[in-house]
Amino acid sequence: MIPMSFFSKLVKPYRKGEKNFDRARAAEFRRDFDKARTYYQEAAVGFDEHLADKRAKGEEIRPSHLAMAGLCYTRLGRYEDALATLEECLGRKEIPDAFLYAGFAAARLDRLDKAVGYWKAYPTWADQRILANVLKEQIAALGADSPNIDAVCDAIISGVYEQDQYNRKDRNFRRGEERGAEFRQWY
Repeated sequence: MIPMSFFSKLVKPYRKGEKNFDRARAAEFRRDFDKARTYYQEAAVGFDEHLADKRAKGEEIRPSHLAMAGLCYTRLGRYEDALATLEECLGRKEIPDAFLYAGFAAARLDRLDKAVGYWKAYPTWADQRILANVLKEQIAALGADSPNIDAVCDAIISGVYEQDQYNRKDRNFRRGEERGAEFRQWY
C-alpha cells in the first residue's frame, strides 16, 4: 500500500492553495471560523510555496492566485504580505476582492489614505450592492477626526458575510452550478 504522503507530493502547491481556499470560504459561510482559519493556513502554505517558486523562475503569477493568496494573508493577519500581494494582483487585473482586501490590510496597517483609495476604487460593475454600501459608510467613518479602525474593519467583515449570504441565495449570481463560484467571483 502506498502512503497518502506520496500522493500529496504530486499535488501542485497552487492546487493545494485553491482547494483549501475554497474550503475556508465554505467554512466561513457555515460560520465555522476555527475550521476556516485552519484551511486559510493550509492555503497560505500552498500559495507561499507557489509564489516563491514562480518568482524564483521569473514566471508570471496568475492574478487569481495573487487574489486568493492576499485574501488568505488578510484572514491570517499577515497584512504586509496581503497588501503587497494584492497590489501586485491589481497591477495585472481588477479583481473586486483585491480592492476590498487591499483596503482592509491597509486599514489594519493604519494606512488610511490607501484604504480609502482602494475602497473608493471598488468596481461598480461587481454589482455587490450590500458591500458597496458598507464600503461607502466606512470610507465616511475613516474621514472622522479619530476613526475607530477596529469598528471599521468589523463593519467590513460583517458586510462581506452579509453579501456572501445574499450571493449564496441569489442563484442568478452563480455561474452555472460551478462549486465555489460564489466564493471566487471574477477569478
